[in-house]
Amino acid sequence: MPILLRDKNLRVLVNPGDHDPVHVHVINGELEVKIDISGNEVCVLEKGHKHQNTTSAKHTKIALALCQANLQYLKEEAEKYYV
Repeated sequence: MPILLRDKNLRVLVNPGDHDPVHVHVINGELEVKIDISGNEVCVLEKGHKHQNTTSAKHTKIALALCQANLQYLKEEAEKYYV
């Protein structure tokens, strides 16, 4: 998966050709949460998709803040892989 953004020990990745809605995977070691970036406000991509989130409340909070702060950039970059 291409890395769109790095911040300290977090990596924000996109899976080319992944399912809608447009989202990114925020990974920190063994923790991963999928963040929906398709709207004006980011949110956690809830259960019911291919893989469950393996995250903690702290990791989720940090991931949401990071993605919201970089939302426009992440949308532009992720869209390149959702062709």
